[in-house]
Amino acid sequence: MFQKLLALEWKAFFRSASAGRSIAVKIFLGFIAFYFIMVFLTLGFSLYELVEESFPNETPIHKVNDFLLAWFVFELIIRFMLQNLPVMHLKPLLLQKVSRSQMSHYLLTKSIFSFYNLMALLVTIPFAAICFFKGDVTSMQLMAWLLSIFSLVLTINFANYFIKKKFAENLKAFIPLIIVITALALLDYFGVFSVSKLFGQLFTTLLEQPILAMIPLLILIGSYISTFRSLRHNIYLDSYVKNQSDSFRETDLSWTNRFGKLAPFIQLDIRLLQRNKRSRATVIMALLLVFYGLFFYPNPYYQNSTWMVFVGIFITGIFMINFGQFIPAWDSSYYAMLMTQDVSMKLYLNSKVMLMYASAIILTVLSTPYVYFGWDILLINLACALFNMGINVPILLYFGAMNKKRINLDKSQFLNYEGMGAAQWIVGIPLFAIPILLWFSLSETVDKNTATLSLAFLGIIGLVLKNIIINGLAKLYKKRKYETISGFSQQQD
Repeated sequence: MFQKLLALEWKAFFRSASAGRSIAVKIFLGFIAFYFIMVFLTLGFSLYELVEESFPNETPIHKVNDFLLAWFVFELIIRFMLQNLPVMHLKPLLLQKVSRSQMSHYLLTKSIFSFYNLMALLVTIPFAAICFFKGDVTSMQLMAWLLSIFSLVLTINFANYFIKKKFAENLKAFIPLIIVITALALLDYFGVFSVSKLFGQLFTTLLEQPILAMIPLLILIGSYISTFRSLRHNIYLDSYVKNQSDSFRETDLSWTNRFGKLAPFIQLDIRLLQRNKRSRATVIMALLLVFYGLFFYPNPYYQNSTWMVFVGIFITGIFMINFGQFIPAWDSSYYAMLMTQDVSMKLYLNSKVMLMYASAIILTVLSTPYVYFGWDILLINLACALFNMGINVPILLYFGAMNKKRINLDKSQFLNYEGMGAAQWIVGIPLFAIPILLWFSLSETVDKNTATLSLAFLGIIGLVLKNIIINGLAKLYKKRKYETISGFSQQQD
């Protein structure tokens, strides 16, 4: 039966009307996968030497054990954002003579061969082999250590099903988990209570008693059985029909009436962000990536460099970048109807501008705790926020006028290339290149404070000239109106 199901998916892929585009996307993703494979392999072969140089008084494999928990948490986050179980492929089989158990086993077995399950192995196998040849571990310890890691990797693979089911559609349920993880990370960072070292101690004990590798293996078996039962229980046609009928709680948006004629459009955009999977993902990603600065700000190497400008533009503008590059594709399902109404294009664009301004202000406020790492970081973030609002918003709207590919709001944002055209791939260049090159040139020729003030000054000029810029963009959108409507009317399989 496994062979038949695999053959059916093979035929479905090559007989699809979009097979050519799917092959091109897979080739592109294949190159990306190859790049990351080489990166992880390089890390695996160099990890022993790196740990030995950084911690000369400790056994490398014992020190690596202290970082395993951080790796597993990172892997779980990546899986939550990117990995999807191919449940939708089972729909046509629900009316066939195929048992639900067979479909569930096939689905879970297929997920084992995911690229995400290779990440840890590409690092740990070369590292463990070097530890063995260096005499740090025996062959039995080596096998037990690798078996435990791979068992936990597959456990995360199956646990991802439950996590996505519980949290992907409910942001409020995700907040307590974020708070707990953040609290534990802070306790670990300030040395109050180290969860990572406790987890590492368990793996060190496992090296001393290899028989303990049976515990992660039993956890893996338990996760497989529980996921299998859950899948088999939910593989019904009615469950898919139920998912398509969404119920929404009405939100009081009367406060938007103060914006006058803009209020109806602002209300539409807020409901868009609340009710649709892809647009809601942009909000979630923006909130999560506020913590992106923690990768750079604590490191003195990046301070007072152009990296600070990159991070500032990224943190304060990540929502407007993800949202703005798909204007007006967010409204592609009813854009033709909207253009038949007595609606000013300037009014329509102003509503999008207001939303992007609001996001930049909110993200700037959320990033103010980074002042802990220095006042210069706060000033650069404020300057970048102004630059985003005054310069990058018009750039996004200009490239948005070239957008004529519709998007499905019910699909996830991750690894979803619907609505992606040449404009979406190119727009990132000016958004980051202009402020980085400007800041770098002024910081080298004058000083860093002048470079930061110049970013803020340009942003203020853009805000002052907002009406003139919007008038010019409105004319461009009107000129391309029929081409955009024609593009949105073409269904993408």
